[in-house]
Amino acid sequence: MKRLGLEYVDIFYSHRPDPSTPLEETLGALDLIVKQGKALYAGVSSYRGAFFVQAVETVRRHDWAPLTIHQPCYNMMHRWIETDLLEYTAQYGTGVIVFSPLAQGLLTNKYLDPANPIPEVSRAADPDGFLRREAVTEEVVSRVRQLAELARARGQSVAQLAIAWVLRDPRVTSALIGARTPEQVKDCVGALDNLAFADEELATIDRLFPAD
Repeated sequence: MKRLGLEYVDIFYSHRPDPSTPLEETLGALDLIVKQGKALYAGVSSYRGAFFVQAVETVRRHDWAPLTIHQPCYNMMHRWIETDLLEYTAQYGTGVIVFSPLAQGLLTNKYLDPANPIPEVSRAADPDGFLRREAVTEEVVSRVRQLAELARARGQSVAQLAIAWVLRDPRVTSALIGARTPEQVKDCVGALDNLAFADEELATIDRLFPAD
């Protein structure tokens, strides 16, 4: 907290399950952090459905600080939460703030230029980044190009369409973006101008990016 220059943070997450640490120890630590006033709320990230249920039931059994938020990865290319999480977060009244709605930048216009398939300023060009160059395949780019056609018809960028899509489900509370520039922030926020989807549009997306 001294390094952050803060008296407390709004929320403290268990970033991912640790198989070498008992679940009760992890959740007990979150409860202690909240009770000490170092965080207002506790949450978890990347917990699969059954493990999330186990975590919530453990917290309830001990009357510990509730898990108010879950932060899973979710985008058109990674749809696992639709079948393995959202029903449980809804059941327990837990908020869902998804991360990587743009699939590390794959679901944007960034990689669509044939003359410059891997821009110098991009996650795929960063050897230390999470997105590897080999992930930018012609097959993926072809699907994103088709998505771009749908986005243009909606008056959106690919990024705006991708963010609007993850927010289409009322069980998703919000989405985290990883913008590098003010222009990217403005572009992403523009998704809020058109959040509605026609059935035909959703069917097109399902065809391009089938559910897991």
